[in-house]
Amino acid sequence: MSILKIKESNKKTTNKCMNMKKIIIAFGVLFGTYACNKMDMDEPGNLVPKTVDLDAQLPAISINGTMLHAETFGDINNPIILFVPGGPGTDYCAFINRQNTQKQSRYPNKRELHNLGLNQLQDEYYCVFFEPRGAGLSPRFDKGTLTIEQYHDDLDAIIDYYLTKKFNETGTLDSKVHLAGHSFGGLYVTSFINQFPEKVQDVILFEPTPLSKEVFDVLIQTSVFAMLDEEWMNEYLYSLDHLSYDDHCRADYHRILGFSNSFPELEYPEDVPLWRYGVSANIDLANETFLRDDYDVTSNLNQFEGRALFIKGGNTSALDEDGWNLQISHYPVYESATIPNTGHYMLWENPDLTVNIIRDFLQ
Repeated sequence: MSILKIKESNKKTTNKCMNMKKIIIAFGVLFGTYACNKMDMDEPGNLVPKTVDLDAQLPAISINGTMLHAETFGDINNPIILFVPGGPGTDYCAFINRQNTQKQSRYPNKRELHNLGLNQLQDEYYCVFFEPRGAGLSPRFDKGTLTIEQYHDDLDAIIDYYLTKKFNETGTLDSKVHLAGHSFGGLYVTSFINQFPEKVQDVILFEPTPLSKEVFDVLIQTSVFAMLDEEWMNEYLYSLDHLSYDDHCRADYHRILGFSNSFPELEYPEDVPLWRYGVSANIDLANETFLRDDYDVTSNLNQFEGRALFIKGGNTSALDEDGWNLQISHYPVYESATIPNTGHYMLWENPDLTVNIIRDFLQ
């Protein structure tokens, strides 16, 4: 399996590369001239690794007939926390890394460093990191086939999977887990709680995507790069009758190039670690949730008996104080914390302080 990758060259740009050149320029990445070369995606340095259905070395679980990229840290005797990445479409690479260190391998047995990020919590909790279908290193699906209801079913099955695993291995019968979601992952777990409030003990939300249309309307959105990216990706994906694996590779590759430039108000660091970004999941789930005029995942949150912890980066300006207060007040019982000198990826920029705040909240 191979992908297209850009590299500098003195050769004349071919017609085959024109679309790729346009999107690179749209993201403000300036080169002289371009050539397209086929490269093996498994070679070090290439940007689009295989998903778990094509790479048996990756850690995975089978949920509702689909293999999902997932791994665990810690002792299953401890309380369970499920961590959900954002996007929609991103992976949990930043959750288990920290700034100013080399990005760790997607293969657990090849990592040189351990417990750098939120997985520091493994001394007190059984930490589960996973990527939903279509996202990160989980399998890709045809356009228009992913729904938020399907995501609910998967999360429900994942919770049951680990609660059953805990009972089978320890004899302890728990009925609830803790959930933690970053960005869209925060909207996703809130949408789940809105449907199944009895399944969750407490929830941790790292700058969640606006939980209602009311909050979305006060979100600052000024990024030209993000708008160009969204329009281009929609045209690219939906112009195809059928998506091959190579099509997904190309789309994911283009999307990751502009990842850190998506919304300047979120203060994305330039070097946020990613393994892979799922474009089809990004489009499908965005259209299913926050791009709908009638979306609201908070209508039943008054039935949630747990607590919510909202964590934001001190440098993030996407929501002003009024917008943030409106966001957090959707939960009946909530706390709020700020990580100074960080942006939207505060969990990667300052994992130590983030972990300490989570410990204090859960204890």
